[in-house]
Amino acid sequence: MTVRIGAHVSSAGGHHLVFERARAIGAEAVQLFISAPQQWKLPDPGDEQVGLFCRQRDAAGIPAFFHGVYLINFGSQDEALLGRSIASLKAYRHFAGQMGVVGTIFHVGSHLGAGFDEAMVERIARMLGDVLDDEPDNPSLLILENNAGQGNCIGGKFEELGTLIGGLGGDPRVGVCIDTCHAYAMGYDLATDEGCATAMEEFDREVGFGRLVAVHANDTKQPLGTFRDRHENIGEGHIGIDGFRTLMAHPAFREVPFLLEVPGFDGKGPDAKNIRRLKKIRSELGIEAPKLPPISRLAQAR
Repeated sequence: MTVRIGAHVSSAGGHHLVFERARAIGAEAVQLFISAPQQWKLPDPGDEQVGLFCRQRDAAGIPAFFHGVYLINFGSQDEALLGRSIASLKAYRHFAGQMGVVGTIFHVGSHLGAGFDEAMVERIARMLGDVLDDEPDNPSLLILENNAGQGNCIGGKFEELGTLIGGLGGDPRVGVCIDTCHAYAMGYDLATDEGCATAMEEFDREVGFGRLVAVHANDTKQPLGTFRDRHENIGEGHIGIDGFRTLMAHPAFREVPFLLEVPGFDGKGPDAKNIRRLKKIRSELGIEAPKLPPISRLAQAR
């Protein structure tokens, strides 16, 4: 068993470049946007870019994840916004299938005060089901991410994620990503043995360990249960090195990639220093590192 240490990486200049950038900082998995995250413009990488991305992915030997745009909100009452949310997620899932990407990680959104009731669950499940049914043979996953519990956002509690999956009939094409900063902000004390055990017991009961396909490994600037989403570099926040050691030691996280979304020590995003800190924890726990092909293969695959 192993744990991959990965990162969100810029795709500026070409989506295929994320693999070279990821390997350059020591990442063993990668997350990227394929469109501007604050815009509704649908992704359209083109056949040449799709082919190049696939060749680079194979040469790098690391799995890739998409992150959906931040504008998505399946809890809205605005039909135009809902239509755009559906179209965006359909497009991301389409290209995830074409480009051999594990799935698209996204935030469900906010109910904006309408309440997370049975009607809301049915409505969201119907829309997500529409996305899945648009390409029924597409193996890429829709991956629900927990949030920090701010405002009326949906999915801060593991119970809410489980309820949505139940509304989809337990569809196997739906996974979950746990963001450690968000979970800590929500009040899940992942930094202590007892707190982590309690949180993961709840996750298994409400969602199931088999649904966990990724971790957003982020330390936090804010104390436990503050409902504030403020990412920090690994070991510099309230979770700390010991907290991430506790997390990685928990059996639920074996074979699940850790994807960094931290500010970076130079302020430019996930970097080699953050990667090294998680790899050091992995080594101290005696967890095996994945075997990757030589980085020189990337140049040969262009």
